[in-house]
Amino acid sequence: MAINPYDACPCGSGKKFKWCCIGYFDQLQLALQQQQQGQHDAALRTMEQLTKSHSQSPPVWCHYANVLYMEGRTEDAEKALQEAFKLQPDCPMAYFTRAMFRQNEGEILGALLLFRKALEAYPPEATGPIADTCEMIARTELMFNRPVACRAVFERAVNAQPQDQELRMQFDAMFGEESRLPAPARKAYAFRPATRALPATADLAKFGEAKAAYEQLVQQVPDDPAAHFNLGLVKAWLGEQPQAVESLNRSLELEVDDYRAEETAALIEVLKCGQGMETDAEHVEYRAFLPIRDPGSISGFLQNLAQTGRMIAPQMSEDGAFFSALLVEPLPSLLETGTQLAKVVANINISSGVIRVWYPVEETLKKVVADLRERLQLAVGEPTFQLGPIQFGDVALEALAYPVRTADIAEAEAKLRDHATNYFENKWLHAPLRSLGGISPMDAVGSKLLRKRVLGIIKFVESCLLGSAPRKKRGDSTEPIEIYDFNRLRHKLGIEMVAVAAPVPVAVPAPAAATPPAPAKRDFTAMNAADLGSLAIEELSVAELEDAMKAAIKLDARELAVAFARAGAARPHDAAKPDRYPFFACLMTAALASGDPDGVVRAADDGAKHDAEHNGGKRLNDYALRKVALYAKRGDFDAVEREFDAMLDRAPDDGNLYVKAAETMLSAKQGARAAKYAERGMAKGNRDLAAACRELLEAAKRYV
Repeated sequence: MAINPYDACPCGSGKKFKWCCIGYFDQLQLALQQQQQGQHDAALRTMEQLTKSHSQSPPVWCHYANVLYMEGRTEDAEKALQEAFKLQPDCPMAYFTRAMFRQNEGEILGALLLFRKALEAYPPEATGPIADTCEMIARTELMFNRPVACRAVFERAVNAQPQDQELRMQFDAMFGEESRLPAPARKAYAFRPATRALPATADLAKFGEAKAAYEQLVQQVPDDPAAHFNLGLVKAWLGEQPQAVESLNRSLELEVDDYRAEETAALIEVLKCGQGMETDAEHVEYRAFLPIRDPGSISGFLQNLAQTGRMIAPQMSEDGAFFSALLVEPLPSLLETGTQLAKVVANINISSGVIRVWYPVEETLKKVVADLRERLQLAVGEPTFQLGPIQFGDVALEALAYPVRTADIAEAEAKLRDHATNYFENKWLHAPLRSLGGISPMDAVGSKLLRKRVLGIIKFVESCLLGSAPRKKRGDSTEPIEIYDFNRLRHKLGIEMVAVAAPVPVAVPAPAAATPPAPAKRDFTAMNAADLGSLAIEELSVAELEDAMKAAIKLDARELAVAFARAGAARPHDAAKPDRYPFFACLMTAALASGDPDGVVRAADDGAKHDAEHNGGKRLNDYALRKVALYAKRGDFDAVEREFDAMLDRAPDDGNLYVKAAETMLSAKQGARAAKYAERGMAKGNRDLAAACRELLEAAKRYV
């Protein structure tokens, strides 16, 4: 379809097509047609001519880069993009094109950053490219389990293309009233009125500018909870989860209105469910992966699970390549009424020769995995465990039960409610929560700050349960069964919501000179983020730095935690605290979360050096395993091999290392390398180790 000359140019310049790319558009279309028809040399010649006749046009160089990339000339494509950036340093089309390259290469985080740079650079008139870029960002953010960031850009895409009904329907399905996402995750958040207005020049539609404006504002009014909330909200829209949580935590500390505190604390819980926040999150997904060695044994095992009532909701793809189900355990009942409930103990799927099992409680997952291994014996290999972001539908999974046999629907619903009531009022109420610093909700409500956190945590869990509860038909639609009334829980905790009028923007006098900080406290678990931030780091001992770091991690104060970790890692040798692994582990985690893989390696090497010199090398293999995971993800198996060789030289009798090395190589189809470690393990003379390595060796031979 021909482009209307007076429509916005598709290159994203914001100009009308007539005054932008119309002069060479036909030639560009010819090059693309030639490439699609297999006339690759002709397509390149056409584009080369374009770069000569329109050498001062950034879009031409971007289109040329695309053609080069599709021809496999990646380096030349990057050079072409550099020409575009020389002509226009903030060229949005060049950012978008490079982002597509990174995405095709599997560098998802790098692509996401480039898509966001493109979005910031587009003029508001470039509605089509803005919508396309927002869609790419939204998909990625959703993949990272960051619905707040996803909604912000998805909504911008809808506003940029209001005539696109399909886009609107997708948005409504994901974030509308029928969405299964919890309300705090799909909510249309808005800025709160602060005590000081932003400069009139701040363009809040551009998240980068809004973030910079609110960063200045919180410096001017550091005690305004609304300013900190607005900064945290912008960071959440940008997908900057740790930084957003830090700002929202500060807002929560200052907030005096219970309703705003509840909203803030619930939003914090949503953000901590995103990828990369697992070490700070209350709710995480524990995962286990079991490689299948004997596929023939699996089908009989699944049939047995179904026959014994230990599996519900089985689903299989048409080609049989994918299977999923819920593993359950029947709940005991003192009185046989014809209705039987079962509790979910794990999710399971089988595909690509691997059984994947996951659950939000680590102990339960390990019990299920041990049971699977006992039943399947040699049909599966050693499990590997991972930690990942939780699905919102699994947050309240322990409170749910499912009727596997129903005599009466009303009776079944009553039993579901009884189960949930018992869980929340007899277990959850007294369970230590990471979000509350390791104490229970019942104990936390006595603290002014933690009480506000409890409000938000309950709101979050309540919304998650509503989204995952069984549904029943109501007319032509369905609605969730009310499993539990959370007002009962609030009543038991004695929580009464207190609202305070929102502040009105007023002139704020210049801040008075800062008062000297109070003497540093040593009960780190009782400190908030502000207390920790006021500590004189140079005066803390190594042990105190570790306690302060752990306290900062519990408060989601990542920057503070990293500061304590850096100080602890750099301290001279202390005979009372020779092991510095906790500090270096924090630095490695922070580097990984910020997308700095080289920083992970540097921290691991520095930690290993200190451990070798001062801790007898007891932690060397711990550091090496962190690097192995990174190298394997990069595909650098020469480095993986070097690390495993060094580990085995240090611990030649550690049978788990031979198995782990072989399985790591085997999972990457590095047959020869896997065989090498399997053979070394067999030679150790340990019967159990030899049996496991023999199976790994047979599997490795298939890839040699």
